[in-house]
Amino acid sequence: MRGFPIGAVAALATAGLVSFAPAVRAQTPPPGAILDVAAVHPSVLSTYQLFTTSFTATVSTTYVSWAFREVPAYFAFDDASVTAAGSTTNLLTDPGFESATPGTNIPAGWTRFIQPVDVTAIGTVASNAAPYGCPPNAAHSGTQFWCDGSVEGYDGLSQAISTTVGQTYNISFWLGDNSGSPLTNPTIDTLVYAGPTLPGGTIPIGGVPEPASLALLGSGLLGLVAARRRARRQ
Repeated sequence: MRGFPIGAVAALATAGLVSFAPAVRAQTPPPGAILDVAAVHPSVLSTYQLFTTSFTATVSTTYVSWAFREVPAYFAFDDASVTAAGSTTNLLTDPGFESATPGTNIPAGWTRFIQPVDVTAIGTVASNAAPYGCPPNAAHSGTQFWCDGSVEGYDGLSQAISTTVGQTYNISFWLGDNSGSPLTNPTIDTLVYAGPTLPGGTIPIGGVPEPASLALLGSGLLGLVAARRRARRQ
């Protein structure tokens, strides 16, 4: 089972730090996506495929973000790139996760975020030797990649990069899926964002839940049951 450990949740509940509310599954992704993968590829994505999009910067610091939701299985995400038009310089830090420790939920240089309903099956750095839930999707290149099977809502990765207002930037990334099902919004989908903040309605999270995040754990507690059921199906 993945997500916040049950024992820790119980301890927080005993301490009065969380309340028990019915789990909610997101019906819509965060607004404002510049690319909806399910819209451009509404079919099975069994092997890595390259996806691209672009944006024109409106601020000097732009958050480039990817949001994932994969109810029955897992997305494999690797070799992301953001380049200014006419340049080949990748502005992302560790775009292939090769310098991260497998099992790390927040790779160096990246910010991780979630919709508040989501506390289970969030993504992690995986490797060919320890692929989390992602086989047969190993790394696209190298030996490490991001594996994400967010259940209740969308979670994702983001990097804030310096941008020049009016400049066009190109985004590319490789994405695989092991559900064997067609991509569809919002059940099996990946979306891309580029703007002055993280995607709307999401919160950044760290390796240890922040005080503002602790109160959100109860809203998704019953989602642990869904994650457990999915783990048994694998």
